[in-house]
Amino acid sequence: MLSTVNPTQNAAAIRLLEFLSDRRPWHRSLWGIGAILAMEELHEACVAMRHGHLSEGAIKRIASSLQKRIGVHPAFTDNERLFLRQQLNQVPRADGAAHYGIRELSARVSPNYLSRWGDAVAKGRFTVETFARSVAAHILDAGFAGPYMHSIIKSYLDAPEPITLEELCNSLQTEMAANPVREFEVMLAFTAAPTTGNGVPEVWLKGPEVTAWLREHGFETSGVRAQFGMRLHVQARDRVGAAQAARTEADRYAARALLASGNPLSYAPWLWVKGSPEPAPMNEDSRGVGVKELLHGDRVFTPSSSPSVDAALELLSHLENSSPPAAVAGGWGAIEGLLSDPSDRSSAADNLATLVACSFPRAELTTLSYKAQREFPDQFHALKEALTNRERSRIVARKIIDNTMPQLRGITDQAAVARVRKLLANPQPELQTIRDSIGESLHRLYRQRNLILHGARLDSVALAASLRTVAKLVGAGMDRITHGHYAQNLKPMELVAKANLALATVSREHPMGCVDLLEMN
Repeated sequence: MLSTVNPTQNAAAIRLLEFLSDRRPWHRSLWGIGAILAMEELHEACVAMRHGHLSEGAIKRIASSLQKRIGVHPAFTDNERLFLRQQLNQVPRADGAAHYGIRELSARVSPNYLSRWGDAVAKGRFTVETFARSVAAHILDAGFAGPYMHSIIKSYLDAPEPITLEELCNSLQTEMAANPVREFEVMLAFTAAPTTGNGVPEVWLKGPEVTAWLREHGFETSGVRAQFGMRLHVQARDRVGAAQAARTEADRYAARALLASGNPLSYAPWLWVKGSPEPAPMNEDSRGVGVKELLHGDRVFTPSSSPSVDAALELLSHLENSSPPAAVAGGWGAIEGLLSDPSDRSSAADNLATLVACSFPRAELTTLSYKAQREFPDQFHALKEALTNRERSRIVARKIIDNTMPQLRGITDQAAVARVRKLLANPQPELQTIRDSIGESLHRLYRQRNLILHGARLDSVALAASLRTVAKLVGAGMDRITHGHYAQNLKPMELVAKANLALATVSREHPMGCVDLLEMN
């Protein structure tokens, strides 16, 4: 437990856990990457610009975003912030002093980044959102699996010995140092022999050998039906990450097998990481792309009048469960096909960001409405009669505006109420900040698409982080487009125009307008 009654520190710790959870909804998820990876991304992008794979405009966007972030970042010293600003006075060129200077600053700050945050916490130089987003992004960017680090932090907070937020930062720094990227052995099993040119490779294990390997490493073997198995050696920081890496390898093999033979691979439903206490599900790594309108509106088998929307939904499916290169290509293809200006493909990122930003208030208020109804049924009789999420959101928004909203039990929900209260008090700049943050992640997806398709770069430093941050956002945006198409008979760009007008005209004088930005139920 935290040894403090400081509500800001408590909220920061709980918000950090929320960002590391694999169950968070899109409107409470982590949308951006960390400061260290952002510098590494810029360093890599300068080389890509020299090779013609990224434009100078793309580099300017990365540099501007980085300078804005580091300029107020409490984990950097004044001299370090000044140094970065000097390097970014002009667009850095590959192999120039500024290009290498960015890399040097990254190398200087990275080894004790979390301890620096501990110092900032001790001095009170932080906000809940900045702390939680920065620390969570840094942990995930470094290669840790969210569920693994969630359990580590939870163990610190649940331990009988009290710990301060500063001490938690230092403990996490120690965890990172103690768990470098290393090799894990993973058993990948097949329930049927794959189609190959020369039979199953000799190094593969046959059924009894797979069972023996499992027993040797302490796994239960009852119910395991494997004809063959292959031992993968993957690089990861923790066993959960090792399972994720093994699934990515399995996806690559599945794609190759389908192309080579036309036959899918028959994987066992589990994989086994040596040293783990339990097997890991084979199909665990959903990226969270959700177009709920297809289910809620019973649209799955409804004929569509728009081939472009149908095509986008098919492309979007790759973002959910394909290998990273296919996910990036398919995900961006879905966005570009519906929302890009013919003269500027990257404009699709801003258009989708506008739709998602307009969806944010309703999404958060809807979630809060169900929490409030469960915890305070006597104070929210009106929610029982509400027929739509729009009505539910208006009821809760009015309570927040009138300062009659009861305090919800969960710290995460209390923090959500505080965020919504701030948004309703001054909607236009708050929504613009949300839009900019989402837009930055979507522009990163576009850059990753260019690096993959034009530069054949399958190992970009920000590839995994890009998929992690955009999947749920793209799903949320496509959900709005699908609803607009089926329920409002609106073309995607008509919906964007409606959203642009809503963002331009929403005001603090009429905060309830935040509930009706896209005028959807």
